[in-house]
Amino acid sequence: MSKVDNRAVKEKCTTMNDAWLNGAKTVTFNGITQAEFQAKIEDAAAVDAAIAELEAEIKRKREIRNDKYVALDQIRSKIGLGVAGNPNYGDDSPLYGAMGFVRRSERRYGRKKKLTE
Repeated sequence: MSKVDNRAVKEKCTTMNDAWLNGAKTVTFNGITQAEFQAKIEDAAAVDAAIAELEAEIKRKREIRNDKYVALDQIRSKIGLGVAGNPNYGDDSPLYGAMGFVRRSERRYGRKKKLTE
């Protein structure tokens, strides 16, 4: 199936159908009645509406997912602070590093110097 510009086809068909409806409603062209053409336009519009509904649902689901990841990141940070503040572990412990945080002994301080040629 070839790719078409759905919006352009929709606009052209609507213009054609409006003219047909107002100018020759009862005339059949190439075996197609105006009512049949109208039904095809409505059928395509129904699929467009269904797609729009699904896309809106996907958008809502993404927003819910994003909110959950924001909350999860806050919990992750809280846990990291808990490990860093725990006297048995701290911010230089192997556990702290294994959890994905930068251990105190591995931090780099100060500005990096730019290399010039």
